[in-house]
Amino acid sequence: MGVADDFAPAFTQKPQLRQEDEGNRLVFECKVKSSPKPEITWFRTETELVEDARTAIKVQNIGTNLFLVVLELDDVVESDAGLYKVKAKNKFGEVAASINLNFSPVDEPRER
Repeated sequence: MGVADDFAPAFTQKPQLRQEDEGNRLVFECKVKSSPKPEITWFRTETELVEDARTAIKVQNIGTNLFLVVLELDDVVESDAGLYKVKAKNKFGEVAASINLNFSPVDEPRER
């Protein structure tokens, strides 16, 4: 593949959120088309997220110039709420998308 075929990243699927492990794990997923492979950065509010015991960042090649971008948060706590932003960047440009994480109070079923 020649350099002339390279292009800036673009989202083919905006970030989506799903819960796993009975809500103890949150998984943010999006898909990015890019050539060459983009550098991925995740932020919560303005803070860059780094991998640690609770946070995993994955970029998986799922097709020609197509990448699945995943942020996993384990042992979720209320302070994890906020605006999450993912940035995909290569030498041809960058693109960003956001998703908001809110915790709503759980309504316990009342016994009558």
